[in-house]
Amino acid sequence: MADSIDYALSRDQALAEIITAQREERVPMLDGADLSQADLRRTDLSGGNIREANLSGANLSGAYMCGAYLRKANLSRANLSGTNLNKAVMIGVNLIGANLRGASMRATDLRTTDLCGVSLRGADLGRVDLAEADLIGADLSKCDLSEADLSGANLSGANLAGTDLSKANLGKAILKRADLSRADLSGANLVGANLSQANLSKANLIGADLSLAILSNANLSGVYACRAFMHSANLVEANISLANLSGAYLSGAYLFHAYLNKADLSKVDFTRANLIGADLSGTDLSKANLCDALLNGANMNEAAMRATNCTGANLQTAQLFGAVLTHSVFINADLQGIQASSREFADVDIIALHNVLIDPFTAQRLGMDIAPV
Repeated sequence: MADSIDYALSRDQALAEIITAQREERVPMLDGADLSQADLRRTDLSGGNIREANLSGANLSGAYMCGAYLRKANLSRANLSGTNLNKAVMIGVNLIGANLRGASMRATDLRTTDLCGVSLRGADLGRVDLAEADLIGADLSKCDLSEADLSGANLSGANLAGTDLSKANLGKAILKRADLSRADLSGANLVGANLSQANLSKANLIGADLSLAILSNANLSGVYACRAFMHSANLVEANISLANLSGAYLSGAYLFHAYLNKADLSKVDFTRANLIGADLSGTDLSKANLCDALLNGANMNEAAMRATNCTGANLQTAQLFGAVLTHSVFINADLQGIQASSREFADVDIIALHNVLIDPFTAQRLGMDIAPV
């Protein structure tokens, strides 16, 4: 049989201290107290010193713990539903199996805390500090995590559906297979984050920074990512169909075999991006910048490419049947084996085809009256 732990305060002493503190209108001193299984519903513990206390299995629903110091406290299996933990210090707290549904934790410090599998559904976590926290499989759906610090946190498999993460810091966070469908990530920092196989369908990514992020095999269908930054992001085989990326920055991004069909890609910067084998059929690429982009074998059928800059782009064997190329520029582009007809290139100015690399057969098929390089 395991030895019993000696606590600084027994349960009776701790409960007496709470009553005395309320009577004397001061914060309770409960460091190292044993309050396991205690009924503390709607109790005022605000500002209390509760460091390393044992609150496992305690009922703290509706309690007021704003500003409490709970470092390394044991809150495993505790009921914290509807509890006010705003600005509380909860570094290293044990919350395994705790119920935090509807809790208010604005500006709470939860750095390095283990929240694996914890339910925080609907909790108010605005400006909370969860840097490097362990949130594997946690339920954070419909939470308010606006301006929260989740940098370096592990959110693999977490449920963040419908969550407000606007202006949150998720730099280098691990979000593999996380559900971020319909989440608000506008203005969020996701630089270097791992979102492989994550579900971001219909999420709001307007103005978000996903530079260097890993989004391979992720579902970004129907996302709103206008003016988002995705420099050098890994979007290999990602599903970005029906998305709105108008004005986004994807220079140097990896979109090998990505699905972008029917997406709004107008004014997107694809400079030096890798779009080899990508599906761009039915997309709006008007005024997009495809300078030096790799589009070998890409499907661009029915794409709207009005005033699109394809200078220096590699379009070998790309398909452009039914594409609209009015005022597009292909200077120095590689058009060898491109799959199109003379109809698509009828409105392309001869000057816009200066110094293109093209084989004689393709030039003849496209009706180009230029000398093949």
